[in-house]
Amino acid sequence: MRRLLKRLRWLFLTLLVLNLWFHSPDWTWLPTESAIWLAIERLIALLSIVMAAHLLMMVTSTPDIIAALQWWLTPFKKSGFQTDKLTLRLALVLDTVDQVQHLYVSNPGGKSTALSGDKATLWIAEALSNKVAHLFSQVIDYAETTPLRTLDIPELPSPPWWQWSYPLLMLTLIWFG
Repeated sequence: MRRLLKRLRWLFLTLLVLNLWFHSPDWTWLPTESAIWLAIERLIALLSIVMAAHLLMMVTSTPDIIAALQWWLTPFKKSGFQTDKLTLRLALVLDTVDQVQHLYVSNPGGKSTALSGDKATLWIAEALSNKVAHLFSQVIDYAETTPLRTLDIPELPSPPWWQWSYPLLMLTLIWFG
């Protein structure tokens, strides 16, 4: 979880800056108190969503995610939308992202040297392009050598009536909050 939040730190900082200084119609050097509270509120909301999604991915298996998505997208089948393919592709992408992240972490970077000006910019661009090219070749090798596997997708029944109270409770809290 810490690694996930560390990767999102620039997104958090960007949202903070945008909400602090660019929320008010009158531009000022210092953010207003309402802008500060709005920025904090939006960062907490984003953090809550990221943590909930991470928790869902940690406690739910891939076949269960596929089955749940198929159940939720069932109404779209009547309009001709192929929900089976969508849910299967989404679940396989989510499963593969974890494997590719391990390749990214284990991908060696270049040595850092003290350069200045245009040389440093060129060196950074070259090091970054080398790292991306190496990672791309690793992903292609991974895709070609990974054996095919089958997924058993369970058929989910409708949720019990009492589980519908959770979204209704959340909606009520949002409405009256």
